Amino acid sequence: MHSATGHGTTYSVTEIETLQRWEKYRRANTDRPEARERELRHLFSLLNPAKNERIWEAGTGNGYLTFPLAEAVGPEGKVLTTDVTEGNIEYVRSVNAERGLPIEAILIADGLPALEGAAGSVDAVASIATLHHYDNRRAGTGERGRRAALGAFYEAVRPGGRLVVSDILHGTNTQKYFDAIDDPRLCAPHGHPHDFFTRDALADAADAAGFKNIVITVEFVPWQFTSLEEARTFVHTIHNAQCTPEESFALAQKILGFKNKKTHHELGWELFYLTAKKG
Repeated sequence: MHSATGHGTTYSVTEIETLQRWEKYRRANTDRPEARERELRHLFSLLNPAKNERIWEAGTGNGYLTFPLAEAVGPEGKVLTTDVTEGNIEYVRSVNAERGLPIEAILIADGLPALEGAAGSVDAVASIATLHHYDNRRAGTGERGRRAALGAFYEAVRPGGRLVVSDILHGTNTQKYFDAIDDPRLCAPHGHPHDFFTRDALADAADAAGFKNIVITVEFVPWQFTSLEEARTFVHTIHNAQCTPEESFALAQKILGFKNKKTHHELGWELFYLTAKKG
């Protein structure tokens, strides 16, 4: 097996490729923070984070949800953000070293969504475009990982606390797009081997975890760009595509649609938003 060494750690070629994939993901979101603003804004409107709250964010990424949450809860609150990717955790920690927001970034073991020692300790759990990553169709995990994650969310939230999860729903164009890029040329290095809940399965999983007042909506929250070239670069970078930017964007445009509005361009994007409470 080929390997490389950096910062005292030896990585296999596959591990290096995975690190590069998430570095590209962070770069795309950091360079174009306005691209996914509508999906973020809608989650915020449902979560309505308040001063002094403790919120668990499942899925750190580049911190594009983490930092606004931390600003919303204020210095007496806390955002506990978890991720299985060390690079994501280190990135948010390094940015926050200058900003000084109430963020605790926690690296968790792959496949273990639980927040250790957090039973009943948070006011809310929030997650955006992360839930599907808890299962892998090539590993044959079915729905086990996602159901375990919802169970961990329920355990962590206090009685009367709330859950807001946003992700891709089976049957939407977004799901069809992700299935289409399950190819290392379009989403390196492993494709996108993740399945997505149907509405009924999602409702059942949230109910089985113990949540009440479950509401699921599908919202059109298009990615926004100032130009075609910006959109091409974003799509190519965020998925670490190994083909040309023109080829990767042509597929996105075909499945999702791309419209020229008066003030911007939109790439069609829709997500489910699930809200629930712990009784």
